[in-house]
Amino acid sequence: MSDEDAVKARVEVLAKVFTGRLHVRFEKMDAAFALCQADSAQDAHWEELHRLLHSLADAAGSFGFDALGVQASHIALRVTALLAQGQRHAHDIHEIGLALAALQSAR
Repeated sequence: MSDEDAVKARVEVLAKVFTGRLHVRFEKMDAAFALCQADSAQDAHWEELHRLLHSLADAAGSFGFDALGVQASHIALRVTALLAQGQRHAHDIHEIGLALAALQSAR
């Protein structure tokens, strides 16, 4: 097996691990979003949700799940906007929830 084949095989294994653990990432996002809903004024909850989304976007892109990565990145940008505006309205929170549900169903 050539070095190139070995690298490809390793990336395939890592991609399988990524997809196998995707449910864990989504569970963490769901938990973070639940905290955002419960206390929408708490920046730390929104920052954690942003971190999880950004991490997913990076990892998804690394393993060839570009659409998933782009979708996660778009939601992360929406969370950034909510953090910047300082206020979170029920409509904004609802829209983030819908986007997260769509992200999870698209996998």
